[in-house]
Amino acid sequence: MGFKGVEIFENDFLVHDLKPKEIKKMVYDYGLEISLFQPFRDFEGMTEPYRSRAFDRAKKKFDVMNELGAKTILICSNTSNLALGGIDRAADDFNDLGEIAKVRDIFIGYEALACGKYISDHRDAWEIVRRANHKHVGIILDSFHTLSKGINLDTFTSIPKEKIFIVQIADAPKYNMDLLFWSRHFRNMPGQGDLKVSEFMEKLYDTGYDSWISLEIFNDQFRKDNRDLITKDGYRSLINLSKKNEIVERAKIEKIEFIEFSVKKEDLNIIQKLLKSLGFIKAGLHKTKKITLYILGNVKFIINSEIVPDENLGEFNPYAFGLVVDNVQSTLKRCKALKVNNVKDFYLNNKFKMNLIEENGQYIFLIDNKNWQNDFNFLDQDSQNSNLEFDHIAISVEHSTLLSSVLFYKSLFECKKISNTDIIDPGGITKSHVIENKSKTFKIVINSAENDETLTSQLRKKKHISNIQHIALRTNDIFKLSKKFNDLGLKTLKISDNYYDYIDAKFGLETNILKKIKENNILYDEDSDGSFFQIYTTLINN
Repeated sequence: MGFKGVEIFENDFLVHDLKPKEIKKMVYDYGLEISLFQPFRDFEGMTEPYRSRAFDRAKKKFDVMNELGAKTILICSNTSNLALGGIDRAADDFNDLGEIAKVRDIFIGYEALACGKYISDHRDAWEIVRRANHKHVGIILDSFHTLSKGINLDTFTSIPKEKIFIVQIADAPKYNMDLLFWSRHFRNMPGQGDLKVSEFMEKLYDTGYDSWISLEIFNDQFRKDNRDLITKDGYRSLINLSKKNEIVERAKIEKIEFIEFSVKKEDLNIIQKLLKSLGFIKAGLHKTKKITLYILGNVKFIINSEIVPDENLGEFNPYAFGLVVDNVQSTLKRCKALKVNNVKDFYLNNKFKMNLIEENGQYIFLIDNKNWQNDFNFLDQDSQNSNLEFDHIAISVEHSTLLSSVLFYKSLFECKKISNTDIIDPGGITKSHVIENKSKTFKIVINSAENDETLTSQLRKKKHISNIQHIALRTNDIFKLSKKFNDLGLKTLKISDNYYDYIDAKFGLETNILKKIKENNILYDEDSDGSFFQIYTTLINN
């Protein structure tokens, strides 16, 4: 995948049958280096006889490292109740240990654990290293231990780059819990959580640091997930944190251009009837293929009956969507760097024209102009008075690929995660992450659930080509649109009277507004940004 080194975690080493020299050969055979041996715990500030034992332990670890070919060891801040505090006491210990390490050509990196007894802040760890004043003693920075405590990142600038021996990176969801438990069970790849890892890296690069960047991830879910997927995400997260200009910058998304459906020829009449009941008009026919373009306002649906759908699919399936990006070719270069699949032969027996990428069952056309419309003969269009636009697309993914999908969008496109929510389903809990671009013209909702009985999981299992769960369209006059739906015979989701009693009690809506939303099966909510009205169709292709 392009990794250059590997850390040897002592727990893994202890349960392995290979000798240190055999592990060294195996690592070197893969073209890697051992960047770090870790962790060495409970060292500084110990009283006798524990201090002498700590030094004896260190000597034995240094001998093992020499056999492994590992040059740097991580010593984390002491958590033992036997330890004593004091910056100078700790500095003296590291100076003495530095002399021992020097003889064995070993370098000592000191890391402040967020849960350390006396040292839990990288600023204090740096002061100990500074006072130790030894060439073989430096600091190790860890994004989780700094960001989880909200420590000022400007403090990096006081640390000379040559005294930063290695930097470990991890992200995490924002939880209010014990730091040690949070650290050991919920870390994830940079870009998958809520910590300010990008800001951490920017401040780090300001120091001129240009050595090892390592992923230190402790996560219960990752231990049982697909290793290839975890490896790919780790690689992508590091690419995404690269210095500017090292690889092509992330693509800017302008908007969702269209959604394309695959449909069986014998079921064309079903989707045509549905689109007609939504108010869409048949706007164009493909010049050479059995593909039809439907338009309503700024929303475009493409119906493709040339793709051979899976026999288990229903009448039709939204399998792909088109994104307008600022530069397709530079986006493809970033895709290559991130190892995103560029699909060349998706269309059967037809020459492939537009660039199509695929990730975790999501097919995305990349567009930077309107040339794709030249493939269509446009029909006479009825006059449309609609401002309808795409609001968002919701996709359903395997629970094990939820964070991977979040990272995919954040690493390839210039967008960010704006929320993550747990949705209560009668069959279990659905986790929902929302990604959008800065201008809010692109939004995607990524849903997953562990329980197969949830609606999210059931819909995913029925969609073997695509994982698009629903498509949300936006208008500035939902009552006008609802009347049009009623006139065209569209079936909308029936909402219970109990719901409207709840809405009446919660928001105290005017009587005429409450009556209108109830008559039209419209859902309602409001916050500081305004009111929100929403209509759902009944389940389609279920």
